[in-house]
Amino acid sequence: MTAACHPDEAADRPVDGLPVVALVGRPNVGKSTFLARASGRFVETANAPGTTVSLERRRVHARGRDAWLVDLPGTRSLDDVPAGDDPFWRLLLEAAPDAILVVADAGDLARHLPLAIACRDLGLPVVLAANLADEAARRGIEVDTGRLAQLLNGPAHATCGRAGQGVDAAVGDAVELAAQRRGVLEGTRSPRGSAPAPIYAFADEMELRRTATELTAKHRSLGAAAAADPLADAVAAGVISGRGAASIRLAHALDPKRWATATSWAADVERRRDAPEPLADRAARWSTSPWPGIPVFLGVSVAAFLSVLLVGGVLAAALAAAWSAVVSPALAAVVPAVIPVPVAARAVLWAVDGGLLGMLSVGVPYVLTFYLLLAVLEDSGYLTSAAVLMDRLFGVLGLPGRAAIPVLAAAGCNVPAIYGTRVLRTRRERVIGSFLVTLVPCSARSAVVIAAVAPFAGPAAALAAFGVVMGVTIAAGLGANALIPGRQSSLVLELAPLRAPVPGHVAAKAWWRFRSFVVQATPIMLAGSLVLGVVYEAGWWQAIASAIGPAVQWSLGLPAIAGVAVGFAFLRKELALQLLIAFAAIQLGRATGLGELMTPAQLFVYAVVTSISIPCIATLAALRGELGNRAAAGIAASTLGLALGTGALLARLLGIA
Repeated sequence: MTAACHPDEAADRPVDGLPVVALVGRPNVGKSTFLARASGRFVETANAPGTTVSLERRRVHARGRDAWLVDLPGTRSLDDVPAGDDPFWRLLLEAAPDAILVVADAGDLARHLPLAIACRDLGLPVVLAANLADEAARRGIEVDTGRLAQLLNGPAHATCGRAGQGVDAAVGDAVELAAQRRGVLEGTRSPRGSAPAPIYAFADEMELRRTATELTAKHRSLGAAAAADPLADAVAAGVISGRGAASIRLAHALDPKRWATATSWAADVERRRDAPEPLADRAARWSTSPWPGIPVFLGVSVAAFLSVLLVGGVLAAALAAAWSAVVSPALAAVVPAVIPVPVAARAVLWAVDGGLLGMLSVGVPYVLTFYLLLAVLEDSGYLTSAAVLMDRLFGVLGLPGRAAIPVLAAAGCNVPAIYGTRVLRTRRERVIGSFLVTLVPCSARSAVVIAAVAPFAGPAAALAAFGVVMGVTIAAGLGANALIPGRQSSLVLELAPLRAPVPGHVAAKAWWRFRSFVVQATPIMLAGSLVLGVVYEAGWWQAIASAIGPAVQWSLGLPAIAGVAVGFAFLRKELALQLLIAFAAIQLGRATGLGELMTPAQLFVYAVVTSISIPCIATLAALRGELGNRAAAGIAASTLGLALGTGALLARLLGIA
């Protein structure tokens, strides 16, 4: 099979008459890896490591046919709510598939086959991929895919998505079946769109669920008591009766029968032999127990910090030295020759010299290194183990352990982590979770702390800065839990197996994120540096310094330029450090002059304030979209107040204010 990748094609693009294959499976079973293998492009999971929350659509070419391959969120059943407030069956209806490719764990078929059977019962063609076959083999489990295909009445393949084994065959079969069904139903297209109407079995169960939900909502609006299950609620309340009630009861009765059938099928197709427990299974068990899980978690965190510090420091020093020796002299000669107005030329030098230097000295050494380490932790499956380990801690903050996933993911970027709070069940949990996410230092803020504090005050001071931020985050979580009424839900999490990271996957994830960072940050960095250069070179600097300087100095013990940089950091957090570097480069005439601009104590306070203060504009937009204007404004104001209060306290403790 050959695959064609179309990066600009989103899930909401019209199907254009092509057959559609839905990728369905439980969380962390490898659906996104299937999509990446088939399309040739890495899939960024939006909500948390190993989990997709939105429809990701890719166009592929298999066995001479073009088709759409749609990755749906991981789900345990058709009634599950894997993302936001929409049950899985609504997302399946939105995808409008012609065939379903069910990705299951070859080593745990009894738990994964009920979903495959439910998909088969919808009346659509189903292909089963018994994925993670390599891990199952290490446990002494082999799957008779021929027998499984007979039972399922559809193709079945043993696959390993990470290595690409069997992926082409499974996707090819699914595309072929989808194309055949679309050809059969070509004359029965819905007048509202190009997708053919689903056949009866698909429509029956899905439309019954939709009708039940809508009728239940109307019934509740009249003041009736709400039940946990809208289908059962609708039947019990009498808003669905007769044949509809019988059909719904039948759908519920099918669930235990599907589990019993799945258990029987798994026993029939699995071929087991005695095998020692794999080291990965033992490591997974250890990683989720207090001992040695907590020491390992602390060790991994410290090792990641030191790796970013050491690698980033070496790269930053090398880039700064090369830039100062080669690029800066050339720009200093070329820019004034091109721009004859001295003030304008110097302002442009702020952007193309100091601004780009700040971008390179922070982005490449620290952000890229951090993204690489984050991708390693994600691809190994360790982050979900850490979420289980942290369940008790998050319970104190009023959150279930599943909140650890978006909070830990926030160390990479707050924006997808905000979207990741959709895995939390109540609005209370989402508000508290989003609040904590905005306080977690993302890669940009971590780079500010490491690059601003460690070189001039030492690694211990940088660790202390992270400790202060962590303490503020925990205190803020305790306060939010006490002030916001409600209670937390229990932890329900599909634990990802531990495995050796695949270098290609790690590189693809890190590069995808870093490229996105560079594309977004570079224009903002150049524009911010240019504006600051104009303000300084035009002589407006003194007026602004006179206006904000006394307040910044009195409250935080920092120079006025620090207040300006914090303000620009609202556009993007990297600017907080990069503008300081640009200012130091211009004012002091050297790339390593940041330590001469501010004392180690001032840099410590500045890094902490930047890490806690009002989130960047992208994070604020995500908060507004997920929680609304009022909640977003409240979170932004709270973080700003915490930053200024913490900074003022530290300034007085350190004797700089």
